Amino acid sequence: MKLNRKQQPKFKNIENINIPVPEKINLDNGIETYIINAGTQEIIKIDIIFNAGSWYQEKPLIATIVNEMLTEGTKSLTSQQIAEKLDYYGAFIHPNPTKDFGNITLYTLKKYLPETIKILDDIIKNPIFPEDELKTFLSKRKQQFQIELEKVTNIARREFNEQLFGENHPYGKKTKPEDYDLVNRKDVIQFHKRLYHSGNCKIILSGKIDDSDIKLLNQYLGSKDWSIKTEAKSLNFDITYQPKMESFVEKENVTQSAIRLGGIIINKDHPDYHKLNVVNTILGGYFGSRLMKTIREEKGYTYGISSVLVSLKHAGYLVILSEVGANVAKNAIADILIEIKKLRLEKVSQQELDLVKNYMFGDLLRSFDGPFEISASFKSIIDLGLDTNYYDKAIETIKTITPDEIILMANKYLQEDTLIKIIAGKYN
Repeated sequence: MKLNRKQQPKFKNIENINIPVPEKINLDNGIETYIINAGTQEIIKIDIIFNAGSWYQEKPLIATIVNEMLTEGTKSLTSQQIAEKLDYYGAFIHPNPTKDFGNITLYTLKKYLPETIKILDDIIKNPIFPEDELKTFLSKRKQQFQIELEKVTNIARREFNEQLFGENHPYGKKTKPEDYDLVNRKDVIQFHKRLYHSGNCKIILSGKIDDSDIKLLNQYLGSKDWSIKTEAKSLNFDITYQPKMESFVEKENVTQSAIRLGGIIINKDHPDYHKLNVVNTILGGYFGSRLMKTIREEKGYTYGISSVLVSLKHAGYLVILSEVGANVAKNAIADILIEIKKLRLEKVSQQELDLVKNYMFGDLLRSFDGPFEISASFKSIIDLGLDTNYYDKAIETIKTITPDEIILMANKYLQEDTLIKIIAGKYN
């Protein structure tokens, strides 16, 4: 069949997405483990998820330091030896601390799993957090932090989070440069001992998996000598802070100002979430969104703008974010509010809705294109304790949502006068 390249292909909706479901097992010591056997490459990824984010820390920075310093030396290996061994086997270990979790991920060739999982096991169970490495780590991070503090996007993010949750809430508390000087090794060791154990984690094993890989995982991370049944005691923090609805943080000598708009909103576990996600996609969730068309293409205020629904373990929020010309920040916010109002008052056309639906289906397809993408997608719901049928519900909502439901969701959750508005930079 000869293709006519002058003729545009017919538009076709995606009807179905085949989403593989992880197999759930328990290791000998009780760790919930999710197996994703997919892909053709001889590569394996192990994600270990501890309830050990900044939510659980009693002093600033401790959660991040513990997670990122796991590879800085154990009882049997120095940091250099760990790095050399991982390099030799073509593997690497990636720490990723968040507000809720301490994540550690191993990427390895399948044939070297016996050697690399031994290293992973050692750094999780036996880190020593050497004093010299700790001092060096803190010195470097403090310098990086002070540099980052000069960027308007970080200034806006920090101010937005504080106004959203409050200055004493784990999600809103601002780190200060002097916090780096107050960290001590004892606190780091105690945090690790309290939270990095088998009773406080989950594991996702993905790639080309067979029984021998699961047996190895169980041999090391499923061992009874690491068996502690108690989960982390979660501290409770109520969001009682009365925010400034409009806040301006001045920064001299900048050509762009960072803007943030948003508010506390429902999390992924709410029945309305999938419908609201469609509304958010229309507003600012993809390159063809209304905010991109108005703020970028028509007005020329920015190179990019996006609207995001963020689901944390203990809260959810909406944030609209961009960097705009310093002389148009006020106009940009006004135009964003106009687009939100339109969503509340005017029905979306079926043509636009079909386009958004197809985009969202395509985005879902990309999220399950390969074992590591599958593991990342399921990790986001495993973290929140959601059912594995979460994506089936998302697909059904995308298929069936109507313009009337979109107006209903927009009016229920997107009221212009309830949104916090932040500008960092110049405000004209």
